[in-house]
Amino acid sequence: MVKFEHISLSYGNQQVIFDLSFEIPDGKFVVLIGPSGCGKTTTLKMINRLIQPNAGHIYIDGEDIAKQDKVTLRRRIGYVIQQIGLFPNMTVAQNICVVPKLLKYPKERCEQIVRDMLAMVDMPYEQYAHKYPSEMSGGQQQRVGILRALAASPPIVLMDEPFSALDPMTRRTLQQEMKSLQQKLNKTIVFVTHDMEEALDLADLIIFMNHGKIEQMASPEEMLSHPATGLIHDFLGKHMPEQSAADLKVKEFMRTGVYTVEQTRGINECISKMQRHNVDTLIVVDSLKKYLGTVSITDIRLTGHVVDSIGPLIRCNMPTVQTEDNARACFDQLIESGSSYLVVLNPDQTVAGIVTKTSMASAMAEQLWG
Repeated sequence: MVKFEHISLSYGNQQVIFDLSFEIPDGKFVVLIGPSGCGKTTTLKMINRLIQPNAGHIYIDGEDIAKQDKVTLRRRIGYVIQQIGLFPNMTVAQNICVVPKLLKYPKERCEQIVRDMLAMVDMPYEQYAHKYPSEMSGGQQQRVGILRALAASPPIVLMDEPFSALDPMTRRTLQQEMKSLQQKLNKTIVFVTHDMEEALDLADLIIFMNHGKIEQMASPEEMLSHPATGLIHDFLGKHMPEQSAADLKVKEFMRTGVYTVEQTRGINECISKMQRHNVDTLIVVDSLKKYLGTVSITDIRLTGHVVDSIGPLIRCNMPTVQTEDNARACFDQLIESGSSYLVVLNPDQTVAGIVTKTSMASAMAEQLWG
């Protein structure tokens, strides 16, 4: 287990890490994420003492790493960086076995490690073991970099944006391979990224940092369900679950651009408007555009010949709803009323739109299938 206890770091008068305290359980894939300059890479490098904090303690399996020899500590912690860092004058086999050789592993064991490691990422020993880095693609080189970090079987592996320079397809493949290796080998992985999709795909636990502090530490599911801050919500972006039907408001699926007419308008004018827009009903408003009711072609045909304006023909029996009303209640009202549509009103009683059975069906389909 990795434990941070009141860790702080300053460069001169500028404090960059503020009193970090958290624990990373054994065998978990933990992702550090946040905006540029938030302190995630600095936090990662403290684990293998590439950066020393000014205050606090870091423990690995209960031992304070500040009291351990740096070289010995680093040989027990794998480290993978974005730039890969393979030795160009060494073969794949030699690169993988850098740490095992430093630990005085016998030659036969080193060769077996190379064979086993390459097999895990589907790189046949005979084809790749004796190649040099310059003879391989970027994705293959990064695989070798990961294998080198795992070769001496360290319990902890640190990874600092290892896939960010790769093309999307190679990156996705390596993400899947890395997660598979971590689960197979039961390693504790501490992984830095600025890509929330990568974090959600890989992490058992996400630590979101900002300005040298932890804003939220949670599982992907918990973070998606309950982002602690607006910044985290923005980072999650498109990955946030769609709004549930229970939360849907009328204004989000109503039809706008409906045809209205003022109560003082004449009969022939209204008939002409109905013909132009191919509708049989108009919504009637007053001079302030506030809703009064509806007028239909049927009413005009029956009694329109005895009046000059549509005022006397207005019907007030059309059901209405408000823009902020709940969608489910609106759907129920539309079905129970038997009306062909509902009139949607703004808080000031002006007309916002209508809800029809067609718009209701579209809203339901959007919730079900997107």
